Amino acid sequence: MSARRKDRLRSPLLLLLLFLALLALSSPAEETPYAWTGIDRVVAVADLHGDFEQFIYILAHPQVALIDNDLRWIGGKAHLVQLGDILDRGPHARRIIDLLMRLEKEAEAAGGMVHVLLGNHEEMNVTGIALDYPNYVTVEQLVSFLPEDFRRAREAGYIRSLPPEERRRAEIDGLDVETDQGVADFWRSIIASKDPEARRAYVEGFNDSVGDWFIKKNTVVMINGVVYVHGGISEEFSKWPLREINTVVRSELQQFRAIMRDPQRTARPFKPKVVYNPDGPLWFRGLAESGRAAQAEVDRILQNMGARAMVIGHNFFAYGGGRSPVITKQHIARFQDKVWIMDTGIAGSYGGVPSALIYENGEFRLWGETEEVAARSGIKPPPLKPLTRKEMETFLRTASITGRGPGPGGRTDAWKLTLESQGVVLTALFKYVDRRRPEPLADSYRYELAAYALNKYLDVGIVPPIVERTVEGTPGAVQVFVPNAMSEAERKEKKVDLIDPNAHEKALADLLVFQNLAFDDCHNERDTLISGDDGRIYRVDFSEAFAPDKRPPARCPILRVSRLLYKKLLGWDDRTVAEYVGRFLDPAETAALNARRAEIVRTIRLRIKMAGEQNVLF
Repeated sequence: MSARRKDRLRSPLLLLLLFLALLALSSPAEETPYAWTGIDRVVAVADLHGDFEQFIYILAHPQVALIDNDLRWIGGKAHLVQLGDILDRGPHARRIIDLLMRLEKEAEAAGGMVHVLLGNHEEMNVTGIALDYPNYVTVEQLVSFLPEDFRRAREAGYIRSLPPEERRRAEIDGLDVETDQGVADFWRSIIASKDPEARRAYVEGFNDSVGDWFIKKNTVVMINGVVYVHGGISEEFSKWPLREINTVVRSELQQFRAIMRDPQRTARPFKPKVVYNPDGPLWFRGLAESGRAAQAEVDRILQNMGARAMVIGHNFFAYGGGRSPVITKQHIARFQDKVWIMDTGIAGSYGGVPSALIYENGEFRLWGETEEVAARSGIKPPPLKPLTRKEMETFLRTASITGRGPGPGGRTDAWKLTLESQGVVLTALFKYVDRRRPEPLADSYRYELAAYALNKYLDVGIVPPIVERTVEGTPGAVQVFVPNAMSEAERKEKKVDLIDPNAHEKALADLLVFQNLAFDDCHNERDTLISGDDGRIYRVDFSEAFAPDKRPPARCPILRVSRLLYKKLLGWDDRTVAEYVGRFLDPAETAALNARRAEIVRTIRLRIKMAGEQNVLF
């Protein structure tokens, strides 16, 4: 047989093998599901645009009831459909994505499901054009997706430009674009200048972290005969099978990403069929704009898809721009209740109203109201998850002061403040007395700040968050008030039972080590607080601590210590500690702190030698 004839036979064979391989890849067993029936409860939430707090308010509301106070799934077998546009215009898209990723797993374990549909803003970030539009990618969103090494390198240049005192603070505490106007302006200028390196880093960081997750998502799903999609389905695309719409969008987004990563990869121009098509499912507005669709057309669209209704987002301006504090059916139901337009401008950037469309018992039920309306109705949504340490610091620095009263008294004479921000209301103490050494009666809020800085360095969680702040023209420090707590002294007086006696004993042992370090009065048990919520130990009032004594305070013997804290003491670095506390202590006080640490380590080593490691370390 000639070589030419062999080649002619081989080509059809190769084509057949290629066809079979493609068929196997696209078989129903491998594809992403897109249709479900027999689902008792479906909750649809539309465009979030980076507003994490509003999203939580919706999901936790008693009438929606998909998450609990800890933001954990309690929806059972319900299906949550997020209709796209998580990204852009608002600051916290990354937090929403992280939450949805977790809720996907929790819902699946409970027999439910979370559907995250693609919106046009997801498309624009995957393909990299979102940065071309002013005010789309916020500073917070940009930084949250930048690769860590790129962000640190750029911010290092910014830090070098700061005055020495601000530079030291930034190096120790880090930079936060949500609270530091300087670094926020720095990144804002980079966005405005369309810096090509920053743009490339953002797109790569976005795709590396969440791009694959988004591309695997559907564009359109059908649940109980109802189609859910971001923009809407035009009559043209209603003739496409839903499976084909989802497959083509995934394929085109992958192609866009390939071209971005290697512009020379394809010699021919790429002409997508669905992505960026103004009449495609991610962009279509015809079902919301008056005059562009009629009942007969809508009926044909639904008939083509075998559906009885459609739920869409993307069309806030059809709703009317958030003029009503309560969403009613007349705002969002069209074409004999066959099209529901759920983009009510949920995000704060639009000033709209939180809303959800709930399918239950075979019928649609609309929920939508502001927090003010909810308060008037007597319904209080569950509280949000407790703030992280960083979030609490930000809150203490920036929250509005809505009340002021006398504090607990004593020489420090702290003020008791009520702070409020974005629906969160907390009590705090403002300490302003500043008599530092060599004053004979030393008492300063700066020693409180030093204790918190040391607490952060050791990562022990003993000192409640406290930050520098000026109140009514008076410089000082604001510390969060520990709620529902009693002092150790009061507990002993009243003989109150402990939640976990063993954990309490260990916490007090680590606290004693911390007090030795800070040269704090270990015999004053009225400043040791026990949380009534979880039994955790907190220590407040270090205003007289950090004496320049190189030996720990007398009559405060260390008997036990946790392995974690002991490891921190062994890894102690004098220079780094000085960077943490040097803003609040003088050189003699800092040197004494370092010397006490060395003495404490020697004491613990001696205890281990005498009593045995198992009796000292826990």
